[in-house]
Amino acid sequence: MRGLGSSHEMRDAAGVAWTALLTHGFPVALADATLPPERFRFYVSQNLLYLPEYARVIAFAAARSADGAELAEHTESLVNIVATELPQNRRLLDAISQLAPTAMPGEGVKAPATLAYTSWLLSTAATGTSLDIAAAILPCAWSYGEIARGLVGGAAEHPVYTEWLRFFASDEYDAVVVRQRGAFDAALATQDDDARARLADIFLMGCRLERSFWDQGLAMQHWDDVAA
Repeated sequence: MRGLGSSHEMRDAAGVAWTALLTHGFPVALADATLPPERFRFYVSQNLLYLPEYARVIAFAAARSADGAELAEHTESLVNIVATELPQNRRLLDAISQLAPTAMPGEGVKAPATLAYTSWLLSTAATGTSLDIAAAILPCAWSYGEIARGLVGGAAEHPVYTEWLRFFASDEYDAVVVRQRGAFDAALATQDDDARARLADIFLMGCRLERSFWDQGLAMQHWDDVAA
């Protein structure tokens, strides 16, 4: 992966790890409205445990910003999570609870993939640069937009799932991703091959952990002692 000079090239180099996100059974079932509501409730409840940690990781990047432009970029991304995505996920949880009213066992406990993903993000934030953090968080933001835009046109109407698709397929959300990618690509252009290889590895791991999070949601996988 040496010499990869843009987020686009890193995405292409991720290969099947990236493609698996766009074709995953969870969002596909969500789009055709066949996803059981209890699985979506499980996913959203885990996402509400994931997103605050994701926001804290972005705060690390803001604290390590090299200049005002980088600080502004990370601050906008942080505000988007705290002021937009977290409230949206709370609304989704309230809405899906009408269709799946029974709380899942361990709903407030991080399930295995959630813990693995957030722990990796926080470790990257604790030991890496602001650009390392940007590479770690980009697969999440970018893939959600790609997934939703790829599915929304043929999606079945659903009282909850349609909101998820339209939110992430929106021009407003796309603008967030475009801004993040632009800032990342501009910083990446200043890096040598060794740094770019490291960042590509981080991006790839982010893709792998994204898939594990979808897998967890589809299987409703939790710790054995919680799920028992």
